[in-house]
Amino acid sequence: MTDTPPAFSHWEVQPRSIRLSAGEFEQRVPLSLRGDVDAPVFASSNPEVAEIGPDGVIRCGWTIGNAVLMVWRSSVRDSLRHVLVEVRDPSWFADHPDFASGASVFLSGMVVNALNTSGVGNALIEFRRSETGPAAFQTFANAYGGFELTVPEGFYYVEVTAPGYIAWHGWVNADTNTSGDIQIVLSPELDGQVARIVLQWGLNPRDLDSHLTGPTPSGGRFHVFYSHTIENEAAELDVDDTSSYGPETITIHRLIPGVYRYAVHDYTNRNTNPSTGLAQSGATVKVFLSDGREQTFTVPNAPGTVWTVFEIDGATGTVTPVNAMSYQSQPANVGM
Repeated sequence: MTDTPPAFSHWEVQPRSIRLSAGEFEQRVPLSLRGDVDAPVFASSNPEVAEIGPDGVIRCGWTIGNAVLMVWRSSVRDSLRHVLVEVRDPSWFADHPDFASGASVFLSGMVVNALNTSGVGNALIEFRRSETGPAAFQTFANAYGGFELTVPEGFYYVEVTAPGYIAWHGWVNADTNTSGDIQIVLSPELDGQVARIVLQWGLNPRDLDSHLTGPTPSGGRFHVFYSHTIENEAAELDVDDTSSYGPETITIHRLIPGVYRYAVHDYTNRNTNPSTGLAQSGATVKVFLSDGREQTFTVPNAPGTVWTVFEIDGATGTVTPVNAMSYQSQPANVGM
């Protein structure tokens, strides 16, 4: 008995499915065709997600979505095979049980009001793996602003919201050495005010001070800081902290033409030169503007006892980063 051979022998394509993380740059995956293949033909159901050229190389990774690649064994389009391409947000891999890794980390902290450091009850705290990804973990603060949760170790983009407050955003590194004293400072919504500036830092130095200088209608300059906390109808120091962490908060009530300058003074080390205490403080400054803009500044890694953070153009409201370090022993001269 003689077997009649088929019109073609078995053939296969590898891989049959591809799942990858979306990124800024194009990713390329070559297909491998095995067996009896003559002049293969390729097509994509969704070229915006995945393209495939006559060379059999898949180009994808810049757009989130799914695509089915069709592969025929010859130019007459016989014996079809399929390849599924899935492009996911990076957070999907981090949150999926099949990809989870690392130790569990217990986190706790407080959500406080920037104007008086009282706890913000029932604030919603969401942890994401990326700025645009879905919430991977979430919890609510208790009635006093305290919160606790356990997450796998890693970097998280955190969003905290509460009615009547501006949403807080920032990165938290959850590892086995993370302190359980996370402090999140929420600014109440600006109600007729121009801007609010919030300073936070670490354990050392104990005392960092906020300084805001700006023009007066008479042509002089005002200076709001711990010894002059209110400039009538211009600005005020809402909170002055002298025992680590902050917050120190300044609210700007109105702008007039001229330069407004915000600086941080290392009061603890004001008479020390050289000094790296301020540079090593972990200080951050958030400025919230009435039009919804928000900017965050991190202290430069440079010696100095004064960090001039930014300036505001009183005529336009434009915020210009300065991020310069210098020395000054006299608090009354900071920012002038």
